[in-house]
Amino acid sequence: MDTPSRTIRVSIFGDEYPLRAEGDADTEYMTRVADHVDRAMRKIADRSPSMPAAKVAILAALNITDEMFSSSRETERKTGGLQARAQALREKLEARRAAPGAHPSASDSGTSRLSLTAN
Repeated sequence: MDTPSRTIRVSIFGDEYPLRAEGDADTEYMTRVADHVDRAMRKIADRSPSMPAAKVAILAALNITDEMFSSSRETERKTGGLQARAQALREKLEARRAAPGAHPSASDSGTSRLSLTAN
């Protein structure tokens, strides 16, 4: 089955580009992506007005890729820290459950240790 598509037009660095939105692709998202590329290129061109557009595009691509890699690295760092904390908490919980005289958990006994009372 063919997925429906529609074309949107975006402007990047003074040139118009048709972008095809396949299926349920978010055209607003595609426009924001194009705007980000446009801003990145204009930022470089503002600093080096005589630079050819192709070089501006390459530098913008490098800067955007650096942003993406840095963001990904930061996310991995945060995720790794959370995973380490979760593992440490799991180990503490298991150690408490295995300790002599430990209270069984609600899932171990089949009943809840908390109950609701009407006042």
